[in-house]
Amino acid sequence: MIEIGGKLCAPWQYVVDNKSDYVVGYQSQINSSLASLHFLHGNGFAVGSYRHFLAHFANDYNLLLQDAAGHGESSSGEKFVGWNETANRFVKSLQSRLPQLPATERIGMGHSFGGCLTALMSAQEPGLFDRIVLLDPAMYPPKVIWMLRGVRISGFRRRLPMVRQASRRRTHWESLANVKASFKGRGTFKGWQDRCLDDYIRYSVQEDEDGQCYLRCPTWMEAAVFSSYPKGLWQLIRSVKVPTYIIQGESSYDFFIEAHHLAARLNPNIKVVTVKGGHCFMQEDPAAAAQQVKSWLDSFDCSA
Repeated sequence: MIEIGGKLCAPWQYVVDNKSDYVVGYQSQINSSLASLHFLHGNGFAVGSYRHFLAHFANDYNLLLQDAAGHGESSSGEKFVGWNETANRFVKSLQSRLPQLPATERIGMGHSFGGCLTALMSAQEPGLFDRIVLLDPAMYPPKVIWMLRGVRISGFRRRLPMVRQASRRRTHWESLANVKASFKGRGTFKGWQDRCLDDYIRYSVQEDEDGQCYLRCPTWMEAAVFSSYPKGLWQLIRSVKVPTYIIQGESSYDFFIEAHHLAARLNPNIKVVTVKGGHCFMQEDPAAAAQQVKSWLDSFDCSA
């Protein structure tokens, strides 16, 4: 169970085609009068890490959340299966829940890795979402994809900042207090509210019976995600047919910002706005980030 905004989200498990891997998701109690909001997390962050951001949506939407392979309670498998297959698994897992959902609007939302996957899901299955919100989605511009594709031997992939961070990340601590001291105010977690960091630790770190603490997401998985890219990304971005809102942090990664604006130029359904903060702006100020999302959702004329 994950508690969000005072409401419990019950787990479900979707077993993928190979019968050995599974996706774990969480669903709030369904209200037939509410729209449904599906959320995917960033790479390395279990979906519970977003509790304080998502709490602002708990009273107005049926919530459905999913953890990617190696995150939260989802199995990691033996290797990263790729962005496209990960999106496909999320599509199938969500489709398994559709009979329980009311015939109301379905909104897809995700951060970073989860933002890009949400766009891929919408492109793969056009009727799945009515609108999508992408929070600083992890999209590489074509020149970066070309370099990732063509210079494996040179080690370019390992020089990407997020890959370096993942590869060097500490994975073991003697206590939860040491975990927090290790992350607080540093790297990816710089500027995070304390309560959001506490949620990251609660859902992304495993404590054993001896009090030893370990990252749930293997560092090889996190690095594999950020050193790869979706196949046919820009063709898929062009094919997104629903209203799409990209919210980017003003101090996010330059190549993400470049890719976001390219997406808007290529597809008239996509709008980009910039907000104060970095790549994880929704953990720096959950209330402000949620208000930015809700303002767009509330002002949109679904009949237009």
